Amino acid sequence: MDNKIDEELRHYKLFKIQEAESKIKRFNNKYEEIKEHIAIKISKNVTSNIFRAVISILSILFLILGIISFFPEKLIEFMEADGANFTFTAKANLIDLARLLMYFFIAFFIILTFTSYLLRLNNRKRDNIYSLSKLLEEVIAYMENSRDDDKRKYEQFVDLMAERNRKKNNTL
Repeated sequence: MDNKIDEELRHYKLFKIQEAESKIKRFNNKYEEIKEHIAIKISKNVTSNIFRAVISILSILFLILGIISFFPEKLIEFMEADGANFTFTAKANLIDLARLLMYFFIAFFIILTFTSYLLRLNNRKRDNIYSLSKLLEEVIAYMENSRDDDKRKYEQFVDLMAERNRKKNNTL
């Protein structure tokens, strides 16, 4: 009866070690997929932030142009104050063009703002993935230590079982 219980315990401990090794292997595979060195992460974020800054400036420029296009009469008055003379048809054409460009500028503003927002989200996700890879690295190290302890305990258990069997056989 004791041998059967010992054998079951030995199988359970061995299964636990094999399961830990399997998980460590899966974690290592995922870690290899997502790991990124800090220099690469920083360079990608810096590059992304530079693009984001340029896109934000362009976005603000298109917003200002879009707002100016809402008031084409004021634009014509400003240009006439600088010495430009417009005929009635030129004024009408300029007003129509300003109203058409207004939608164009506002659409570009929206597109560029959305692109800037996506770049910001991308940086956050890259930072989160880097943090997760560091956490996964710690989990793998912990699991490897735990597995090594389990292996040592398993070997001690097997040695203890062998010693007990030898003593039992010597007494018989």
